[in-house]
Amino acid sequence: MSELFNTLLYTPFFNLLVFLYNTAAFNDFGIAIILLTLIIRFILSPLSIKTFKSQKALNQLQPRIKEIQEKFKNEPQKQSQVIMELYKQHKVNPFSGCLPLLIQLPILIALYKVSIAGFNADSFSALYSFVKAPDYLNSISLGFFDLTKKNILLSLIAGGTQFFQAKFSSLSQSSPDSGKNSNSNPLGAMNKQMLYFFPLITIMVSMSFPAGLPLYWIATTVFSIFEQAYINRIKNEQPNRKFDPSDR
Repeated sequence: MSELFNTLLYTPFFNLLVFLYNTAAFNDFGIAIILLTLIIRFILSPLSIKTFKSQKALNQLQPRIKEIQEKFKNEPQKQSQVIMELYKQHKVNPFSGCLPLLIQLPILIALYKVSIAGFNADSFSALYSFVKAPDYLNSISLGFFDLTKKNILLSLIAGGTQFFQAKFSSLSQSSPDSGKNSNSNPLGAMNKQMLYFFPLITIMVSMSFPAGLPLYWIATTVFSIFEQAYINRIKNEQPNRKFDPSDR
């Protein structure tokens, strides 16, 4: 498993990071990490956009789901069957939001290893034959961030951007009825908890690792914000579909 991880993620990422450091990042590993993050996010963007759309559709279905739960409250099996039919009819996958997280986790681990390996001359043995090893290793990014050390400021910024992204995403996905009966809406309650939970986790984890990790987190979160804004623009240009209460 470790060899597969290195072959598919770590080694390609490390080579791309060094290539960017040599060519487009002005010999700044911080800029190289940001560029590498943007490239990866662009590659994953179709999957992320699909997930955002699915979450939006799922939230819009909440009033209909509430009706079904009330109608079949004494028939749990029938209730589940009708809800699944509703998901299928509107092409909504209630578990689609987990997929990007599962994909991003090994990528996050690989990028962390890459950001640390970039300052270890021994790691350059993993370079492909066509990628040149840097002549000079500069651990200072943007003139004042030492990527080999922990950085509280970057950790707080990472948590702050995570909170803003979660808040922005929550407002973007909210339906007209989302504010009603929020205590009985499991999706809304979970989103509210995640709004504060994820930023705190981001800060705690970022403060435990060198600055390369929160720098990656900031870059990927800012990308997500612009990605969400793009999706909202598409949604606003399309007529909203009204859900027929009798729709089955």
